[in-house]
Amino acid sequence: MSPQPIPKYIERLALQIAGEEAERARVANTLEGAQEIADRLEAESEAAGFTSVKEYIKDLTTRPEGVAPAEGTHPTSAFWSHGTEHPQAPLNWNNEHFLENRYIAEAWARTQNNRVEGSAQTLETTAAGRRLNNMYLFQDQVREALGGETDGYSYAWARECWGNISQTYAEAADGPVVIFAETAHTRSILYRDELPTLHANQHVGLENINFAYSAPQAWSSEARAELGTNEVRAQVQVDDPSLPHYVDPAVHATLEPAARRAALDAECASVTAERTARTEHTKHAETGVTTGTAESDGPAPAAPEVQAAEPRPTARIPVWQVGFKPTPVKMETTSFSPGVESTAPPEPALAKQTSGTGLG
Repeated sequence: MSPQPIPKYIERLALQIAGEEAERARVANTLEGAQEIADRLEAESEAAGFTSVKEYIKDLTTRPEGVAPAEGTHPTSAFWSHGTEHPQAPLNWNNEHFLENRYIAEAWARTQNNRVEGSAQTLETTAAGRRLNNMYLFQDQVREALGGETDGYSYAWARECWGNISQTYAEAADGPVVIFAETAHTRSILYRDELPTLHANQHVGLENINFAYSAPQAWSSEARAELGTNEVRAQVQVDDPSLPHYVDPAVHATLEPAARRAALDAECASVTAERTARTEHTKHAETGVTTGTAESDGPAPAAPEVQAAEPRPTARIPVWQVGFKPTPVKMETTSFSPGVESTAPPEPALAKQTSGTGLG
């Protein structure tokens, strides 16, 4: 049985959140709004003892305290990438009515928290995430007000800021996480920063990475069953054959079952090895100590006392088919049926994968 489309109550709430955010971004991208943000950031940077807005924002995006959940809560952390076309969604940079998965994730988190307080969160709802979001660094007028490209306030810099905080957020995750995407595009922050960090996070790991959307409907049944598992989608990529860890779903389905399994196992093992090496390199760079190297000749410290785990609020991790259930609309009366009204569903919105121009 195929997963159901994204529920109507999530769709309605996501559209509401997206509309509100689009209006705030529009105001931020005016000369007056952008200057107000720039003035605020200059004042905050100076008050915090930083010599530049850039230093201030880098500190904000790399501090784990900023993305930590409220005291006494252990929410399921949501991550997202790209989105889907929707006729009622705000227009994006490409003049498309496009609903980012961010808003679907936030709608899901809100409904979960209404059911069980403190059970779900997104990056943009953490303290640091809200602050960074309210800077509107992707808006041209804001970057110009801060100094523009000549001072290094570029689109690439804004994306780096979000990449930093995304990685910090993934490092702070604990327990099951949910990914609002069908697959992770190679140019997305999800693929480059978040999934490798979640994989290496000892409090998450591959076994706790869950995709909210089922594998693409266009894939064959074999590809959906084998490439569409949470574990595989958290490791391989299906969009760029020129980059490592590419698997072509169409070609995969033509192989013999044993060959498919062997190839997939080898690819996943290669990803794990790379991510392990990356983690060890990072640890060594931060501490100067290589794994397995003793720091002293003294006795090993006693293991900390293990306390009983606190009961955690439970968030229901969705498994949906990306896209929305079409709403029947009235059709105009035709000459073939005079005086008779009929209804027919509109064309369903097509899901997209990220083009590398969005946050996720």
